[in-house]
Amino acid sequence: MRLAAALAVILGLPSLAAAADPVTLASGQNAGSVVITHGGVGSPPEWSADCSDAALAGASAPGTALDAVCAAVVHLEDLCRFNAGTGANVRLDGKTIQMDAAVMTSDGQFAAVAAIERVLNPVLVAREVLATPHRLLVGDGATRFAHVRGFADQVPICDEAVAKFRERWAKLLRGEAGGGFDDFDWRAAWNYPTALPAEAAATGAADESAGDTVGAVAGAVDGTFAAALSTGGTSITLYGRVGDVPIYGCGCFAGPAGAVACTGHGEEIIRLAMARLVYERMASGDTAREAVRAGCEIFGQEWPLGLIAVGPVDWAVGANAPMAWGQAAP
Repeated sequence: MRLAAALAVILGLPSLAAAADPVTLASGQNAGSVVITHGGVGSPPEWSADCSDAALAGASAPGTALDAVCAAVVHLEDLCRFNAGTGANVRLDGKTIQMDAAVMTSDGQFAAVAAIERVLNPVLVAREVLATPHRLLVGDGATRFAHVRGFADQVPICDEAVAKFRERWAKLLRGEAGGGFDDFDWRAAWNYPTALPAEAAATGAADESAGDTVGAVAGAVDGTFAAALSTGGTSITLYGRVGDVPIYGCGCFAGPAGAVACTGHGEEIIRLAMARLVYERMASGDTAREAVRAGCEIFGQEWPLGLIAVGPVDWAVGANAPMAWGQAAP
């Protein structure tokens, strides 16, 4: 019995033999160099062409596995349909755009930014943090750091993001509950710099299931791995909310056994330290496919989850809902 399977029995985790396949499940061989991308859990499968283009951009980037995942995520950040960079979600006040991003390499290097504003490619700012003594910069400090390091001071906004915000605000006021806001008094907790809009006098909450984190994992010919994530977070949230992306071991993880990147309900991903949980399965002997499938089963169906992973012998994609993804090799 593999160590991962033995631990599952000891800890009472679901048996892989009895687990049903995730809604989205794919895998393939890692022939020595590969890039896998995702467009966020819940993203329409027809967006996979964009994810494949992003994977190809990563596979075509010269350099390291880190170069590959950053190039792939930048490609997705620059497309308005995805919830990252230019397409990042507008927050509940209709004005604020706060983004998170993270990178990690198989030699243990990790860096992230949280609640950063006024940059187009947060993933590149996260990579820039790798060159500092720090591992996480947040809020105004992260934004100021980006501008000092030469990133343009530009609000990442597009018509698609504005339209998505208006749809979610309408749902909020119609009382369509979801995302944990069905039993939470968000009016009493309103902490945005601007006053609560007059139309918020109605009651209700919103469904915040569409649009999520984008990410990439890569394995290089030298046997190293890397992961990167970028997100515009959720629209229906308090000011300053940070999800799983910039939290070590939660949104992404990389080590000698491979790399993992998550997408989904950030608070639950944080609670389970999901990326590291899947990685530890790989480190204990599971293939990427086995580890991803197990991760989806452990997470369950209550909240959305998507995973991509790459290891020494294979790569895998898994999600408990539809999810656009892409794969490319040099």
